[in-house]
Amino acid sequence: MIATATITVMASYNVVAETVVPKSAIYNINHTEIAPVIDGIAHDNEWKSAQALTAFSFPWRDTPAPATEFKALWHAETLYFQYTVTDKNVAIGTDPERAILDSDRVEIFLAKDAELSRYYTMEIDPKARVFSAQASYDMVNKKRASLDSNWTWKGLETKASLTDSGYIVEGKLPLQTLTDLSLWQNKQQTQLLCALMRAEFTQQADGKLDMGWMTWVDPKTPTPNFHNPQTFGSCRLVK
Repeated sequence: MIATATITVMASYNVVAETVVPKSAIYNINHTEIAPVIDGIAHDNEWKSAQALTAFSFPWRDTPAPATEFKALWHAETLYFQYTVTDKNVAIGTDPERAILDSDRVEIFLAKDAELSRYYTMEIDPKARVFSAQASYDMVNKKRASLDSNWTWKGLETKASLTDSGYIVEGKLPLQTLTDLSLWQNKQQTQLLCALMRAEFTQQADGKLDMGWMTWVDPKTPTPNFHNPQTFGSCRLVK
């Protein structure tokens, strides 16, 4: 998953060498004429036109993964996304220092290039709280090289709600933010390197958390690890 980037000073996008992406690792973000309302309830008819992605698994467990559905749409100058999660035991962290990281949550990573010289994370819990960071990956030593959790997404809005079967997370992000971060992978500004994941936690009787990790693309790592190039697929705006 290594592509060579040609970067020009005046360009607001990355021009990368063609990377072969399996069809199973391509998600189409459909265009909508009417923007969905981001309220964490998921009742808008507009979501019916979105591709439903449900191919999430437990790569590091031999047990079936609970149902997870991801949808995304774009309208005018905004990207919209939605996770609908089945979870019989929703964990919500309360520690002021790490509440989101102790919670069930859904995750989206977007990368500047296939080498992850710069990539950006968002992790959103059932209370719509966001843990975000900018990070980099060391291709030589095969590990994350840096992570700055003080960084935040410009213009990101999130809403969430608990349901009888789990929880729903919705959000929207200006397309201009993607441009400013040089995240487009083509001149047409329609392709993104994206990783879609879920942290599935269960509170144990002893107070500890059983931590399960779900991904759309299996990175084939021996232990749980979202921070690597193999976790990423291609998200493509279509009209």
